[in-house]
Amino acid sequence: MPRASTLALLALLLAPSPARSEPAAERPAEVVLLPPPAGLARLVRPERRLEASLVILLPDALGEDGRADPYADSLLARGIATLVLGVGDGEETAPPSPDPAASAEAAAASLRWARQSGFAEARIGLAGFGLGGRAALLATEGQPVAALYPRCLSLAPPGQGDALLIQAAAEAEACDGIAGQPRVTLLLLPGAAHGWDAQGVTWPGAGLLLPDPAGPGRIPAAADPAATLRAAEALADWFAARLMPPLPHAAR
Repeated sequence: MPRASTLALLALLLAPSPARSEPAAERPAEVVLLPPPAGLARLVRPERRLEASLVILLPDALGEDGRADPYADSLLARGIATLVLGVGDGEETAPPSPDPAASAEAAAASLRWARQSGFAEARIGLAGFGLGGRAALLATEGQPVAALYPRCLSLAPPGQGDALLIQAAAEAEACDGIAGQPRVTLLLLPGAAHGWDAQGVTWPGAGLLLPDPAGPGRIPAAADPAATLRAAEALADWFAARLMPPLPHAAR
């Protein structure tokens, strides 16, 4: 990518966006360059916390489009840092191809970077949207992992560690077997459609087609602010219970 384009991208990533909520616009952000194929990512750290926990957020096949913001806000409110992948990788991707950041290889590169950057092994988690959720489930090395609307068709749960699957109830086919796996939590959202948090792509209630995480083609999706809030809070609570150290008991 030419230097001018890179500088323009960095300015865009760090500038407040009027379309986003105040917490998302005001939180301090760093742009970091991760090893390929992860590329550029946005790191948000909580204030006044020297040893923060970290959740790495993998995008859907289309790349980061604002879907990560509500989840980053909820995690930040619990003192958890986020590393949002898919904001740019310096290479153009052909439209039919998924974003390289929505891959298990990108997740593995991000995990290596997190360890080398001082995040404790026991305080790192993975999460992903759609295809990125399926990639996160494949990439986990025992870290807690959450997958948002990955669809359960041909979905293999992680072999180790805790896993959270958040899925629209209307798309719960084939989820029964996964829900019965040890250490797997399945949260179904009644009334939600696929891609409920794609509010930067479509208006609430208006449909669009997003890439199918379980195979080729596209499937109907619709933004749902209420479902997004419920999913973001549930995901943040789940990670906080696994990544945050317990508070010391008050002296008696």
